[in-house]
Amino acid sequence: MTKRLLLLPGIGADRRLFDEQRSCAADFHVIEWIPPVAADEPLTDYAHRLAATIDTSRPFIIGGASFGGMVALELARYLQPDAVILIGSCRSPSLLPSSYRLLRACSDLLPDTLFGRSFAAAPLIASRFGVRSREHHHLFIDMLRHTPPSFVRWATRAIFGWPGIDELPVPIHHIHGEEDRIIPLRCVRPDVVVKSAGHMLNITHAAEVNAFIETAMSSSTPLPVEHA
Repeated sequence: MTKRLLLLPGIGADRRLFDEQRSCAADFHVIEWIPPVAADEPLTDYAHRLAATIDTSRPFIIGGASFGGMVALELARYLQPDAVILIGSCRSPSLLPSSYRLLRACSDLLPDTLFGRSFAAAPLIASRFGVRSREHHHLFIDMLRHTPPSFVRWATRAIFGWPGIDELPVPIHHIHGEEDRIIPLRCVRPDVVVKSAGHMLNITHAAEVNAFIETAMSSSTPLPVEHA
């Protein structure tokens, strides 16, 4: 039976983030975010509720980019996937740079009317995420503008209240960008490092990421560490 591929986008992104990954599986699905029930809802509770919305009637692999990878790890505790795929993500908030805490504070203070506009209008934000082409820059900005500020605030809080998951009873496959400035390479232990790639490597280096996903979907054991 063909495995399903379920992916979750990062904070400020939506299903369009994975347009380049649709060729990786005949049965491909982007998991839609659900609203948090409260501003302080723990990520563990959120994942438990989100798990109830996901079809697990067929074999599947779950994964995500950045924050989506963290949620995918938590979902794996409830859903029993065949494996988890992390794309530019990490297994614990303790691995994140201290600057992430500043992002959390800023998201709490910025008014809703200025929230999306302020972030979207800053060219340095897109470049920091590793976005290079005009097309990808426009996509990044549009996804950010369509993300509810309340969700961004909740997610940045939830990350730092999450205990993290170092190991699971299923394989965890991790690919990361060599030049990731959001979750720096020094903070994580990926299986594959993509040279010259930043945080949004699944769109800027889709060929390498897709090859990694396809290999992970056919493997039942952790992949050997290498540099792509």
